[in-house]
Amino acid sequence: MSQVSSSPNNGAGTRAFEGVLELMSELFFASLEPGNNYVTRPIILNTALYYALGYAQGNYVNKPVNKRSKKQQPAYIEETNGIVDTIYVSPARPIGDIHYTSENSNARSDEYIQYNRLKEQKNSPTGKIGTRKQIQPGARFRFFVLTFDGSEPDMPPYIRVGKKRSKALVTWREVPVSMTDGEFLMNHPVLVDDLAEMPLGDLSFQRMQPFDVIERGRFIEPHLVLDCGAPAGRFALPASIRFLRRYRA
Repeated sequence: MSQVSSSPNNGAGTRAFEGVLELMSELFFASLEPGNNYVTRPIILNTALYYALGYAQGNYVNKPVNKRSKKQQPAYIEETNGIVDTIYVSPARPIGDIHYTSENSNARSDEYIQYNRLKEQKNSPTGKIGTRKQIQPGARFRFFVLTFDGSEPDMPPYIRVGKKRSKALVTWREVPVSMTDGEFLMNHPVLVDDLAEMPLGDLSFQRMQPFDVIERGRFIEPHLVLDCGAPAGRFALPASIRFLRRYRA
């Protein structure tokens, strides 16, 4: 495990670690697919980070949705059951400005069919042509790893994320965390399905694939306050936060 300096902690046994991720190459996710365009939204979901950080291990090829479909079904729940009450990884949000680049893309579906007669063609022989909007190298993102049992997580210095397995440098540090109760404004993005309750107000919402994101919301419940110091400031998250908790029994 990586070594980090210890920080004051009165978060009822919880420890908090800040990761700052810097892209070494272009980052592409199909966050949105309007028509033949593939757009990378400026949030890296924790569904990707759990695997990139090595906290969860998945199959190279996932099981199909059903016997009649070739579409694969990720096993996020099964592959994180053993750690869901021990560790939580937040989505990553940009630090400062990010820049995009667009390029043409060309891909064929899994069910490619080419008949001899033009009127019976089910798919173009040149594939599906569109544009891909991706984030340029140098962009920086902040995410958090919470350990509810007070342990120190693995903190790899490099990870790979995105459809192209883009390389990224990760700088780590432990930050002070405290537990308090009452009304607060959650000011770091989480998946909608990570929450036990929906916000009472001040809601900022992002439609994403495969899960939607709440970037901000007001709650009244026990919460964790993570103090990153100047200039980042403090971040608040519900103490009940767990990865995809709404899908679990």
